[in-house]
Order: sequence, then structure tokens, then C-alpha cells
Amino acid sequence: MGAPLDRPPLTDRKRLLVVDDEAPVLKLVTRILATDNYEIASADSGEAALRVMQQSGFPGVDLLVTDLMMPGMNGRELAGVVRKTNPQVRVLYITGFADTLFTGVNELGAAESFIEKPFGADGLLEATRLLMFGQISKMEKQSDRRDEEQEWKDDRFRAKVVRLLRKWGMA
Repeated sequence: MGAPLDRPPLTDRKRLLVVDDEAPVLKLVTRILATDNYEIASADSGEAALRVMQQSGFPGVDLLVTDLMMPGMNGRELAGVVRKTNPQVRVLYITGFADTLFTGVNELGAAESFIEKPFGADGLLEATRLLMFGQISKMEKQSDRRDEEQEWKDDRFRAKVVRLLRKWGMA
């Protein structure tokens, strides 16, 4: 396992709503995310999360971090309800059942991602930063090699992509 990525402190304070029906997981996720200068509210169910959001003076939410599989309202249903009044909200699904994440859908929606249990503190912090800011730190330079013309001219690379797609049954 490599060294953790450098994460300087966040300068932009964002509001998170963390939802999980398992109290130890809720407490752990909240504690980990609190180390990264987020303003955090939490709830132990989808219904409780909606009640938190309906409280007078609730400042809104930038990121919903929710367990996917919960009794009553699941994480996907909660995200749908939250997005009706806050369409800009980003969603990070926490799941031990990643295969069920795509039941009935081919891909995640815009501004959605997931992290699979078990995960470490660094993984959770990096996932939230990537989803919220598109990078782990402002000093990090993001290069997208897909736009480099030379990348696609290299026949060896193109052949590898085609082999992978065939292996996955996508070509």
C-alpha cells in the first residue's frame, strides 16, 4: 500500500449530511469527515435526514453521504428526495453491496459516486474531496491524457483498450 496522498486543509467549508442506519458506522464516518473542516449534520435514517433538512434555520447541504441499503427509505430514494429541493447536491453512497448500486440503472447520475465498505479514513476523505472539488488538493494538477492526440495514436495503447473492453464484454 502506498503512502497517503497529501491533503492540505480545506479552505472552502462545505456542509455535509451523513446518513447511516448503523450507529457505529454513522459515528465513524462523521468523526473521519470532521477532521477535514466540513460542517456536518447526521441522521440515522432517510426519514430522519429529511426531518433534519426541514428544521428552520438548516443551512442546506453540499454533499449527502449516505448508506445505500437502509430500512425504510434507502440511500438512492433519499438522494432523489433531497435533489428535488437541492438539485446541486452531490451524493456519495456508502455500500457493502456495490453490485446492488446499479440495480435498475446503468450508471450513477451526475455528481454521484460511491465508496465500498470496508474503507479507510484516507479513502473516505479522498472520495469526498474528489466528489466535492474534483481533486484532492488545490495544488494537485489534474491531467486528462484522454485528450492528448498522441495517446490515441499509439497502437499498443489502443490495442490494450480494445482487449480490456472485449474481456469485460463491452466490445
